[in-house]
Amino acid sequence: MSKKIYFFSLILLALAFTACSETEEVGKYDNWQARSEAFIDSIANVYAGQQSGSIAVTDEKERLYAVTDLTNNQKIYVKKIQNGDGTEFPVYTSTISAYYRMSYFNGDVVQQTFTGAEPTEFDSPAEFSLDGVISGWSYALVEMKVGDFWTLYIPYQSGYGSGTGNDGSLQPYSALVYNVKLDKIVDR
Repeated sequence: MSKKIYFFSLILLALAFTACSETEEVGKYDNWQARSEAFIDSIANVYAGQQSGSIAVTDEKERLYAVTDLTNNQKIYVKKIQNGDGTEFPVYTSTISAYYRMSYFNGDVVQQTFTGAEPTEFDSPAEFSLDGVISGWSYALVEMKVGDFWTLYIPYQSGYGSGTGNDGSLQPYSALVYNVKLDKIVDR
Protein backbone atom coordinates (compact mmCIF):
# COMPACT_ATOMS: atom_id res chain seq x y z
CA MET A 1 0.00 0.00 0.00
CA SER A 2 2.82 2.38 0.89
CA LYS A 3 4.37 1.77 -2.56
CA LYS A 4 1.06 2.82 -4.19
CA ILE A 5 0.91 5.99 -2.12
CA TYR A 6 4.56 6.71 -2.88
CA PHE A 7 3.98 6.16 -6.62
CA PHE A 8 0.80 8.25 -6.57
CA SER A 9 2.64 11.07 -4.73
CA LEU A 10 5.42 10.94 -7.33
CA ILE A 11 2.90 11.28 -10.16
CA LEU A 12 1.22 14.25 -8.44
CA LEU A 13 4.59 15.89 -7.92
CA ALA A 14 5.48 15.42 -11.59
CA LEU A 15 2.15 16.94 -12.64
CA ALA A 16 2.68 19.86 -10.28
CA PHE A 17 6.10 20.59 -11.83
CA THR A 18 4.63 20.31 -15.31
CA ALA A 19 1.75 22.63 -14.48
CA CYS A 20 4.09 25.15 -12.86
CA SER A 21 6.66 25.15 -15.62
CA GLU A 22 7.13 28.44 -17.41
CA THR A 23 5.03 28.92 -20.48
CA GLU A 24 6.41 30.71 -23.46
CA GLU A 25 4.85 34.13 -23.78
CA VAL A 26 3.39 35.02 -27.15
CA GLY A 27 5.10 38.06 -28.65
CA LYS A 28 3.22 41.09 -29.88
CA TYR A 29 4.40 40.50 -33.43
CA ASP A 30 4.28 36.68 -33.56
CA ASN A 31 2.51 35.26 -36.64
CA TRP A 32 2.63 38.78 -38.06
CA GLN A 33 2.33 37.92 -41.76
CA ALA A 34 -0.66 35.61 -41.22
CA ARG A 35 -2.32 38.15 -38.94
CA SER A 36 -1.73 40.94 -41.48
CA GLU A 37 -3.27 38.84 -44.24
CA ALA A 38 -6.25 37.93 -42.03
CA PHE A 39 -6.83 41.61 -41.26
CA ILE A 40 -6.92 42.58 -44.95
CA ASP A 41 -9.14 39.55 -45.68
CA SER A 42 -11.59 40.76 -43.02
CA ILE A 43 -11.68 44.24 -44.63
CA ALA A 44 -12.22 42.57 -48.03
CA ASN A 45 -15.15 40.60 -46.60
CA VAL A 46 -16.79 43.77 -45.32
CA TYR A 47 -16.23 45.39 -48.71
CA ALA A 48 -17.72 42.36 -50.51
CA GLY A 49 -20.83 42.56 -48.32
CA GLN A 50 -21.63 46.11 -49.41
CA GLN A 51 -23.42 47.30 -52.50
CA SER A 52 -20.88 48.15 -55.14
CA GLY A 53 -20.07 51.74 -55.93
CA SER A 54 -17.28 53.59 -57.65
CA ILE A 55 -14.99 55.71 -55.53
CA ALA A 56 -14.92 58.39 -58.22
CA VAL A 57 -18.72 58.56 -58.55
CA THR A 58 -19.87 58.22 -54.95
CA ASP A 59 -19.03 60.61 -52.14
CA GLU A 60 -20.71 58.50 -49.49
CA LYS A 61 -18.73 58.64 -46.26
CA GLU A 62 -18.02 55.78 -43.83
CA ARG A 63 -18.21 53.01 -46.43
CA LEU A 64 -15.44 51.00 -48.01
CA TYR A 65 -14.19 51.45 -51.53
CA ALA A 66 -11.49 49.53 -53.37
CA VAL A 67 -8.65 50.88 -55.48
CA THR A 68 -6.47 48.49 -57.45
CA ASP A 69 -2.73 48.76 -57.02
CA LEU A 70 -1.59 47.98 -60.56
CA THR A 71 2.03 47.54 -59.46
CA ASN A 72 1.31 44.25 -57.69
CA ASN A 73 -2.40 43.63 -58.36
CA GLN A 74 -3.55 44.21 -54.78
CA LYS A 75 -6.70 45.91 -53.56
CA ILE A 76 -6.28 48.98 -51.38
CA TYR A 77 -9.40 49.52 -49.29
CA VAL A 78 -10.43 53.09 -48.59
CA LYS A 79 -12.95 54.61 -46.21
CA LYS A 80 -13.91 58.26 -46.71
CA ILE A 81 -14.05 60.04 -43.35
CA GLN A 82 -14.53 63.60 -44.58
CA ASN A 83 -15.02 64.98 -48.07
CA GLY A 84 -12.88 67.96 -49.00
CA ASP A 85 -13.86 71.16 -50.73
CA GLY A 86 -11.24 70.84 -53.45
CA THR A 87 -11.86 69.83 -57.04
CA GLU A 88 -8.32 68.88 -58.08
CA PHE A 89 -6.83 65.39 -58.00
CA PRO A 90 -3.07 64.77 -57.94
CA VAL A 91 -1.38 62.66 -60.61
CA TYR A 92 1.32 60.01 -60.10
CA THR A 93 4.11 62.54 -60.59
CA SER A 94 2.60 65.22 -58.31
CA THR A 95 4.27 66.53 -55.20
CA ILE A 96 1.66 66.85 -52.49
CA SER A 97 1.31 68.06 -48.94
CA ALA A 98 -0.61 65.73 -46.61
CA TYR A 99 -1.25 65.00 -42.96
CA TYR A 100 -1.02 61.32 -42.11
CA ARG A 101 -0.91 58.75 -39.35
CA MET A 102 0.54 55.34 -40.19
CA SER A 103 -0.25 52.47 -37.86
CA TYR A 104 -0.19 48.72 -37.90
CA PHE A 105 -3.50 46.87 -38.04
CA ASN A 106 -3.22 46.28 -34.26
CA GLY A 107 -3.30 50.04 -33.60
CA ASP A 108 0.41 50.63 -32.90
CA VAL A 109 1.25 54.04 -34.37
CA VAL A 110 4.45 54.00 -36.41
CA GLN A 111 4.62 57.53 -37.89
CA GLN A 112 2.37 60.57 -37.74
CA THR A 113 2.16 64.24 -38.58
CA PHE A 114 -0.87 64.81 -36.31
CA THR A 115 -1.81 63.37 -32.93
CA GLY A 116 -5.53 63.99 -32.42
CA ALA A 117 -8.52 62.49 -34.19
CA GLU A 118 -7.80 64.74 -37.16
CA PRO A 119 -5.23 67.40 -38.09
CA THR A 120 -5.44 70.86 -36.50
CA GLU A 121 -3.81 74.21 -37.28
CA PHE A 122 -1.03 73.25 -34.85
CA ASP A 123 0.01 70.19 -36.91
CA SER A 124 2.37 70.32 -39.90
CA PRO A 125 1.79 68.32 -43.09
CA ALA A 126 4.54 66.40 -44.86
CA GLU A 127 5.50 67.04 -48.47
CA PHE A 128 6.42 64.23 -50.83
CA SER A 129 6.25 63.11 -54.44
CA LEU A 130 3.72 60.39 -55.18
CA ASP A 131 6.17 58.51 -57.38
CA GLY A 132 8.51 58.16 -54.39
CA VAL A 133 6.14 56.52 -51.87
CA ILE A 134 4.78 52.99 -51.43
CA SER A 135 2.48 51.90 -54.25
CA GLY A 136 -0.53 51.62 -51.93
CA TRP A 137 -0.27 55.33 -51.21
CA SER A 138 0.29 56.32 -54.85
CA TYR A 139 -2.76 54.50 -56.17
CA ALA A 140 -5.05 55.69 -53.37
CA LEU A 141 -3.94 59.32 -53.20
CA VAL A 142 -4.53 60.00 -56.91
CA GLU A 143 -8.21 59.30 -56.15
CA MET A 144 -8.36 61.98 -53.42
CA LYS A 145 -9.45 65.58 -53.84
CA VAL A 146 -7.77 68.36 -51.91
CA GLY A 147 -9.22 68.41 -48.39
CA ASP A 148 -10.38 64.77 -48.39
CA PHE A 149 -9.69 62.84 -45.16
CA TRP A 150 -9.60 59.06 -45.66
CA THR A 151 -8.55 55.86 -43.96
CA LEU A 152 -6.48 53.53 -46.17
CA TYR A 153 -6.09 49.80 -45.52
CA ILE A 154 -2.96 48.68 -47.33
CA PRO A 155 -1.83 45.03 -47.60
CA TYR A 156 1.86 44.43 -46.99
CA GLN A 157 2.44 43.74 -50.71
CA SER A 158 1.46 47.35 -51.48
CA GLY A 159 3.31 48.69 -48.45
CA TYR A 160 6.83 47.75 -47.46
CA GLY A 161 6.48 44.03 -48.30
CA SER A 162 8.96 41.84 -46.48
CA GLY A 163 11.19 44.86 -45.84
CA THR A 164 11.49 46.86 -42.67
CA GLY A 165 11.63 50.42 -43.99
CA ASN A 166 14.71 52.52 -44.71
CA ASP A 167 15.71 52.67 -41.06
CA GLY A 168 14.73 49.11 -40.09
CA SER A 169 11.98 50.32 -37.80
CA LEU A 170 9.01 48.55 -39.43
CA GLN A 171 7.78 45.02 -38.94
CA PRO A 172 8.08 43.04 -42.20
CA TYR A 173 4.82 41.84 -43.75
CA SER A 174 2.79 44.63 -42.14
CA ALA A 175 -0.73 45.49 -43.22
CA LEU A 176 -0.86 49.24 -42.71
CA VAL A 177 -3.67 51.60 -41.76
CA TYR A 178 -3.24 55.23 -42.79
CA ASN A 179 -5.40 58.19 -41.84
CA VAL A 180 -4.63 60.72 -44.56
CA LYS A 181 -5.81 64.26 -45.23
CA LEU A 182 -4.70 65.71 -48.58
CA ASP A 183 -3.69 69.27 -47.73
CA LYS A 184 -2.70 70.56 -51.17
CA ILE A 185 -1.07 69.76 -54.48
CA VAL A 186 2.32 71.47 -54.38
CA ASP A 187 3.42 70.61 -57.92
CA ARG A 188 1.70 68.67 -60.68
